[in-house]
Amino acid sequence: MRNNLYLLWVIPLCVKIISEGGFFLYSQTQRLEEIKQLLAKKHQLTTRQLAHHFGIAFDTARRDVLKLTSTGQAVRIHGGLMEAKLNNVPGFVTRTHIQSPIKAKMAKLASQEVHPGGLYFIGASTTLMQMCELLGQVNTTVVTNSIDNAIRLTLHELPAVELLGGKIDKGNRYTYSLETLAKLDNYTFDAAFLGTSKIQADGITIVDAYDATIIKKVIARSKKVVLVAQKYKFEAQNSSPYKSADLKDIDVLITDEPLSARYRAYFKPDLKVKYVKD
Repeated sequence: MRNNLYLLWVIPLCVKIISEGGFFLYSQTQRLEEIKQLLAKKHQLTTRQLAHHFGIAFDTARRDVLKLTSTGQAVRIHGGLMEAKLNNVPGFVTRTHIQSPIKAKMAKLASQEVHPGGLYFIGASTTLMQMCELLGQVNTTVVTNSIDNAIRLTLHELPAVELLGGKIDKGNRYTYSLETLAKLDNYTFDAAFLGTSKIQADGITIVDAYDATIIKKVIARSKKVVLVAQKYKFEAQNSSPYKSADLKDIDVLITDEPLSARYRAYFKPDLKVKYVKD
């Protein structure tokens, strides 16, 4: 009876607050998306500003800041966070300077899919770049079109490395050319490791048309496809117009949280999912 009386009192009060332009009860996912929109306009925010904006406790706002900064979606600064984006998607160089412990853990999971005596393609991605740093003891061969991957793979005697040639995309730091596409026909990869900017029901998308074309050819020449992507990529609102793969092409997904039933249904039934565990 007491609980019913409480609900009769609190529900009208919540409706009154909302109707008068007061606080709206957001889920964390909704707050994170709005914070990113606010950062696009103001470029940096304090934790106290976020607490006031959403009408939440300071500790709750602090957890939102940690969530965005630990996943590389924003940069941590004293007292808050700042924008990590140059446009709708963070620039590659910007992302390489964001220290993300979650990405490091995902890179370690991805490295476990590489075995001696194989032939692997590793695409351009800040998480996959960290993965390359972990392959120094594996006697295998890696083909890549990423300049940063190649640099990190040459720090040790192993593995063998081949950097695909062509023009250099200076912004995203990868190579591309028509000759590269033709050369890929000569390979059969044991596995291809890919990143993405956004995941939708009909496939994964990225920001550059040339890179998407290369990835499509790589997938056609691979026995297994490993997608490395954080969960927020399923909910990303950025502009990533170029489809690089169908989700049915993905054999292994490495992510930071368990998938909901909705997102799991995007993929084929025998998808192998590996996620970061605290």
